Amino acid sequence: MLDTENINYPKVTVITVSYNSEEFITATIESILNQKFNNFEYLIIDGNSSDKTLEIIKSYELKFKKKKIAYKWVSESDKGIYDAMNKGILLAKGQWCNFMNTGDSFYSMETLCKVFSASEAYNNIAIVYGYKFFENKLIEPLPLKLLTFGAIMGNHQSMFFNKSILNKELMYDLRYSIYGDYELVNRIFLNFGKRCFQKINVPIANYLGGGISAKPSYQKRKDKFLILIRHYGIIGFIKGVYYSIKEKLK
Repeated sequence: MLDTENINYPKVTVITVSYNSEEFITATIESILNQKFNNFEYLIIDGNSSDKTLEIIKSYELKFKKKKIAYKWVSESDKGIYDAMNKGILLAKGQWCNFMNTGDSFYSMETLCKVFSASEAYNNIAIVYGYKFFENKLIEPLPLKLLTFGAIMGNHQSMFFNKSILNKELMYDLRYSIYGDYELVNRIFLNFGKRCFQKINVPIANYLGGGISAKPSYQKRKDKFLILIRHYGIIGFIKGVYYSIKEKLK
């Protein structure tokens, strides 16, 4: 067990985007509330839910206050999940940002402590990423080079973004309504290089599955190939087609 009292942790902002999530949001909030970590804030960006989501969000205000954890939420209409994430980024005061959306949760109560126990080694790192737990098994991130084939190397909930390094680069491009997470990570890869990515052997997120970027769709394929052409030209398009065919044949 980590000595959580004697480590000078960096400030972390955990952002949850929600919309009509009454069935799932409690588990997500509880996993964050129960973190054995001494320096983070929690933001919920709700898309003007019409179910009981807001009632649940409001019911946690006192619990976070008692634990002396900064807890803020907003509820208003938005232009989709990535617009909501951008709102969270603009409000974030932490050095590091994580996007733990409704239905997903941290792997254990010590997850944030384990991720940032070696935080001094991350001074020049843009993205720290680790394992996800999905369908009763731990899943290791893919090789980083697959970004050039149109595939994100890891689970988005299992990533931490260094806002102090990325600055304005840490914003989702709203042109890509389905594959905005890939576009962001790939853009950081191109602009900062692979040395600014740090894979760690830590399980980070319990992933529910079924997010918009996880489901096959025409819009997702369109987004992917537009991004590949924009960043890698025709070679990127060909590599993306090759990888897609290879995955289908598995």
